[in-house]
Amino acid sequence: MNLLLTASVRDADDFKKNGYDSVKHEFSEWCDSSACIFAKIDQYHVVELFFNVNPAKLREWLSRPSTKDMFAAHEFEPTRYTFSPMEIG
Repeated sequence: MNLLLTASVRDADDFKKNGYDSVKHEFSEWCDSSACIFAKIDQYHVVELFFNVNPAKLREWLSRPSTKDMFAAHEFEPTRYTFSPMEIG
């Protein structure tokens, strides 16, 4: 499964530095962390892409107190979408 999320945050730059980057090393537990993409839309919104996600492992990571605390600290409110490659031809 591939995952795209949009999220609102208190401050996109602070979230990137002190949220996303600080836990990115943990992503390899539940996805292909070498292919993750982060983009800032504006000061209050971000987009993230994750590939080859293991849903069960992602649920475990999301349930960790440290993950929940990081989301709360940054007022992280995601909307998650799954996607697959488009076949043309």
